[in-house]
Amino acid sequence: MPIRMSGLSSGLDTEAIVGALMSAQSLKKTKVERQKTKLEWKQTKWAELNTKLLKLYNEHVSKLQLQASYMTKKASVSDSTKASVTANNKAANGSYSLEIKNIATSQHLTGAKINADSVDTKLTEIDPSLLNKEITITNGDKTKKFAVTADTTIKDFTNALGEAGLTANYDTEQKRFFISSKDSGLKNAFSITTSGISAAEVSGREALRNAVGYSSMSSANKKIVDEAMDQLQNSGVGTEAYDKALEALSKAAYETKSAAANTAATTYMKAKLYGENYDSYKTKAEESLKSNYYNDDGTVKDTLAKKYGDDFDIMTQEEKEKLGVENMTKEEYIDWAAKKDLDQEVAKKADADTTSFVNTKISTDSDVKLEIEAAAFAGKTVADIEALSTVAKDKYYTSGVQGFDGTTTFTQDSVKADITADVSNYASITDRYDTLSGSALSGLGLADVTVAADGTVSVNGGANDSSNTSIPSGMALIAASDSKIILNGAEMTSSSSVVSANGLEISLTGLTKTDESITFSITNDVDSVYNSVKSFLKDYNEIMKEMNTLLDAGSAKGYEPLTSEQKKEMSDDDIKLWEDKIKGSLLRNDTTLDGIVSGMRNAMMSQVTYEGKTYSLASFGIMTSTDYLEGGLLHIFGDKDDSVYADKDDKLKKALNDDPDAVINVLTGIFGNLKDTMSKKMAGNKMSSALTFYNDIKMKDDLKQYEKDIKNWEDRLASMEEMYYKKFTAMETALAKLQSQQNSLGSLFGNF
Repeated sequence: MPIRMSGLSSGLDTEAIVGALMSAQSLKKTKVERQKTKLEWKQTKWAELNTKLLKLYNEHVSKLQLQASYMTKKASVSDSTKASVTANNKAANGSYSLEIKNIATSQHLTGAKINADSVDTKLTEIDPSLLNKEITITNGDKTKKFAVTADTTIKDFTNALGEAGLTANYDTEQKRFFISSKDSGLKNAFSITTSGISAAEVSGREALRNAVGYSSMSSANKKIVDEAMDQLQNSGVGTEAYDKALEALSKAAYETKSAAANTAATTYMKAKLYGENYDSYKTKAEESLKSNYYNDDGTVKDTLAKKYGDDFDIMTQEEKEKLGVENMTKEEYIDWAAKKDLDQEVAKKADADTTSFVNTKISTDSDVKLEIEAAAFAGKTVADIEALSTVAKDKYYTSGVQGFDGTTTFTQDSVKADITADVSNYASITDRYDTLSGSALSGLGLADVTVAADGTVSVNGGANDSSNTSIPSGMALIAASDSKIILNGAEMTSSSSVVSANGLEISLTGLTKTDESITFSITNDVDSVYNSVKSFLKDYNEIMKEMNTLLDAGSAKGYEPLTSEQKKEMSDDDIKLWEDKIKGSLLRNDTTLDGIVSGMRNAMMSQVTYEGKTYSLASFGIMTSTDYLEGGLLHIFGDKDDSVYADKDDKLKKALNDDPDAVINVLTGIFGNLKDTMSKKMAGNKMSSALTFYNDIKMKDDLKQYEKDIKNWEDRLASMEEMYYKKFTAMETALAKLQSQQNSLGSLFGNF
């Protein structure tokens, strides 16, 4: 705001005069601001009402207009320790007899105790005869084949079981395998069998996997290779299946070689950047860390000197010789120790900072990315990598320096040509497996387990009981089984402990004795329907009462939103009372609100014809109060929770028991009318959004217009104020000139 020196000549209080003039003009802007405030309050009130109306519609009306909402059932069981029952609207009312013969179980295989302390223990260390054995795991429609090599560990075995869809763990404390199906029932039973792998299969498999780069593959490509090799075992050379497998292997091998080239190129570029920048970061690290060890004059800091000196004093001769400081004085050792620790900390920081720099460049620098692509394309020789700095090679080539071929040196066709001989050889193997005299799993405390379609379990080809001496001592197998019940004389099964039948869900928790049965009955759940209607009426009455109050509110004539100046002169309580008076009257006689109230009330008062008779809510004792001041709120006569009408006959509950079909047809008809009414009221149009009972779009447009009007008034008032000041300034200038002229004339006459 400019500084104005006004009233110097005229003696007028220009600021006060302009302020008074502007105050009168500002009333027009204040009027618009008040209109905007009231519209914002109105918008908030409507939003609150809309939320409540939508809740009533979604939680009650949309459900009560459906017949299914009135067809709830309840079950009563004679022995709840053995079963619980739930019923949907499809269940037939009546009494049922139930015998529980079996409750579904999952298959559990607990191994015998073995001598292995870690999941990283190799299987061949436990039992050397496991080498070159194949374990086939079948779980439903999943089959996983797992070959044991010299490097296969317990963890590899449990992972393979997991990939087949089983839960598997080796407990290092109990030293046992725990294997189980994830779900109960015969359909989730699993089999584990073993076979020997012939020498031809072992060598052919190894040769093919080496040819395609199996050990470097992603898990996805390993899966592709495994599936292709399974196809080759039965395809024969030159068949369609053979060609398909060869193509899949070629693609996986090509992708692996390409990925390897990109990885090698990235490593090379990291090493190159690391070597080029390490010395710079090392210098910076030395500069930042040196003051932690040395004073400005180059001497070791006192605290460190004392620590190193104390260490030196308590060292034995042997310890000094081990460090190579046996010929040093105490002072020399202090200097040596400080330099050693500083060098170590500098090296650590320099490495961290350089690595961070390198990783950032690799991931963000487009030029570096182009260099990686070029290196991956062309490849690098051993000489190229040997030319890197020593620190870079020590960090990135710990296993030794090796060159790599670029992607320009191979194509998918060339890779295919390279592996074709190994693929053909593998497909030509005739004797892949050797028959075993017993299970290869015995050394792991396990056995071969097979499950027939009817659930019959075979362990090492024999029974799952103590008569089978081939079962490892300490191994235990629980077979999978289905639940089996006799319901009203009919046998039914389920893979879980819940048996579903004709709208019933029977949860089994205990077995019945031989020739014993329990009973349960299914009836209409009258209380559930009654409470649903009661709950609706409670929420309906609450929102109708609120809307009636808003429609019939007293006038707030003479009340306008307070300005900030007015609020300064009032207490918080007075401000709240003032604003609440205005807010409470904003929807007084509102035509939109009146239409909603009237529409909903008329829908609830509507009549429905069923089997030639006309019904309304009053037919079932749902009526308005004799107190007209309630504004048409509804009560269930005879409702024990209604303090006014609890002593009346409960017609609704009686009708639900005696004539439920009439109640269902009438209530669904009336609630259908209410649904239609509310749907129309909240249908979208040019002035309101969908699912909105008020003109929210128009309100938003009006608020934007008010904001524009207020901005325009602010600009006009600023211009007007500037105009007033200019006029007063001109007047002051004129008066100053007049006074100057008068003074000049006065001085002339004074000389005579």
